[in-house]
Amino acid sequence: MTGTQITTLALPLTAIHLNHANSFETGILLACGRVPYLLLGLFVGLLVDNVSHRLLLMAANMVIALMLSTIPLAVFWNGHVSMFHLYTAATLVGAAMVITDITFLSWVPAIVPHTLWVKAQSRLELGQSAAMIVGLPLAGWLIATFSAPTAMVANVVALLLMTALLPYVTTGTQSGTSMTQPATHQVQRAHASGTLRRILTGAVEGAQFLLHTPPLRAATFATATLIFFYSAYSALFILYLSGSLHLTPEKIGLVTSFAAVGSVTGALLSGIAARWLGLGRVLVIAIIISAVGAMLCPLLQGEIAVGVSQSIMWFGMQIYNIHQVPIRYTLSPAAIHGRINASIRTLVWGLAPLGAVLGGACGTFLGIRLSLLLAAILMALAATWIVLSPLWKVRTPQLMQKPG
Repeated sequence: MTGTQITTLALPLTAIHLNHANSFETGILLACGRVPYLLLGLFVGLLVDNVSHRLLLMAANMVIALMLSTIPLAVFWNGHVSMFHLYTAATLVGAAMVITDITFLSWVPAIVPHTLWVKAQSRLELGQSAAMIVGLPLAGWLIATFSAPTAMVANVVALLLMTALLPYVTTGTQSGTSMTQPATHQVQRAHASGTLRRILTGAVEGAQFLLHTPPLRAATFATATLIFFYSAYSALFILYLSGSLHLTPEKIGLVTSFAAVGSVTGALLSGIAARWLGLGRVLVIAIIISAVGAMLCPLLQGEIAVGVSQSIMWFGMQIYNIHQVPIRYTLSPAAIHGRINASIRTLVWGLAPLGAVLGGACGTFLGIRLSLLLAAILMALAATWIVLSPLWKVRTPQLMQKPG
């Protein structure tokens, strides 16, 4: 996770510093990393339900490490790296990230009892927060001391280390194969016949379940709306800090790491918030808090405003994530968790490239600051899906009927 935070900062700064990328180009760069979710998501879900999770993670990590390493190598040999190279690397890294993302999400409920899913998600988010605390300032220091492309070497090393440790991870079930036994007849027929039509049927099974389960559908559409406008916001954010506020890489890494303060606080208070407010209301309030936090950055400007903005936004984001992810596990059969995660990721992150491109285009025509503000305001629309759904009246996911 720490290595990922480094690339999150280093990749756009490579485009900005070496290629003088504008807002539209940074939007395209972000979109390239999200497009694979739309193209591959459903098929990866079927793969995750039928192949060893450990092997999938190891293979995907190696692909990410290989593609990221080409960026500093290109700068070393040629003295520069083209935007086309960055777009290509971002797309291939994104394709591998689809596998790691969906695999990891499906691995957790396979090894954690369902009564501990919310707690497990909270611990995972705390781990991510710790990575932000370390990774973002480290990224800023590496970029300032060496360069943005060279900083990515740290991520490559982290990925190789993670891959080397994966064989030693012990689980309560055998990854992938244990999920195959209760799989539906559609998936079994797909393996038997190998026909494209039946493979497609298996791949979209998760989408069909999602669309016919109102609470899950509402949570997914809310997340998709939130991420769509957050992607528009993210496409401009680093460019705003670097170009409009003229912050150095060290300061960018430092102020963005304030997100971890809000993230840790949100993770620690998420359980209390849900007990006080109930699941539906805590989801809505968390979305609104995230939107308000995002608004503060373009409204107030300055380094302190950026830090406060990031902290408040990620406080809300963390509470929302901790409670929305277990909903899918509570309401869906274990045999199709991979396909459910794939369907959700395909919709949510499949729309993200459009949000990133829209944000970049708005930054070009409306200005970066105004576009950031508009994206932040529109993030709040995500709460509408929850208010108009059965989730609004739900106190806790455990009260929903768990599938057999």
